[in-house]
Amino acid sequence: MLGNKVKSFTLPIISYAVPTFVLVYPSFFVSWLSNSMHLAYWEVFAIIALPFLGRIIGSFMYQLFRGSVVSYCFPLLGFLVVLQNFLGALIFVRFLVGVIFGLLTSYAVESAVRSGRNVLVGFTTAGWSIGWVISYLVYSLLKNWNVITISGILIMFLALFKLNKEKFRERSGSSVSFPRLTSILIYISALTPAFILQVMPSFLEAIKLTWLILPSYLLSIPTYVLLPMISGKVGIRKVLVISSIIVILSSIITFILLPTMVIVFTSVGLGILGITPKYLAIRGEDPKRMGLALNIGSVMGLIVPVLYALMPFSSEFLLSILMVLMLLI
Repeated sequence: MLGNKVKSFTLPIISYAVPTFVLVYPSFFVSWLSNSMHLAYWEVFAIIALPFLGRIIGSFMYQLFRGSVVSYCFPLLGFLVVLQNFLGALIFVRFLVGVIFGLLTSYAVESAVRSGRNVLVGFTTAGWSIGWVISYLVYSLLKNWNVITISGILIMFLALFKLNKEKFRERSGSSVSFPRLTSILIYISALTPAFILQVMPSFLEAIKLTWLILPSYLLSIPTYVLLPMISGKVGIRKVLVISSIIVILSSIITFILLPTMVIVFTSVGLGILGITPKYLAIRGEDPKRMGLALNIGSVMGLIVPVLYALMPFSSEFLLSILMVLMLLI
């Protein structure tokens, strides 16, 4: 009984954190990939961010197949990590990584929201930060693209932990249920800090402050849990307003004045995602559609890094506009 409880709590978190690691660790190799593939930085950012397109397909697949598909995700994800050794196939592989990411995160979000536990929702969405922490630690220890891809073998072994698909079986079918447009727009706004943070390794590497990534993401993990708890006391709308103001100001200060403010920007900016599923549920969104809303909204993850590479100051302006938009919806 205890083992089942532990499994039901940890599987959504693992199903978010592991694909996040696979999605983001190439962000630490932008310079190396640019030299190895003879590409401009914006082209490398575009390739690295291709999963944000693929995850939309994964979300649709989850809507259609659910439990019959997610069981195979970890072996496939591990195999794709190994394939990233072959740079010639990187564009295709990165797209497929996004498909698996969309499947697993849709499963994770639905599992967490349906559990009714705010703590689990917070820790599940914190899987993004956990994935970044793992990426940073692995990069710091190995600092070699080819060696890191061997981690795919370890990911394959996660197939031993069977994803709990029974509770979704009664709803398996061949129809796709689309989320509301406002839900997609809210997720686009809430995810924008995470999109901007994709370029942070390159930004901090240029000024020799890459070490700030680790405390930034470590502090964001409790924030994912604290914000839902605070919102339960003072109201989710108030928490959204205050958090959005902090995110906008800390972003501007980080890029223009004081890079160490990235710690505040990261922890609060990512922490907003901890209350987004609950906020959408209050607004009447169906939990089974939240994964699709999340992954459709994530298409901006392809656009933001490319815009930054072409126009370095575009990210702050875009963030300000989208944060205000979320509050006005």
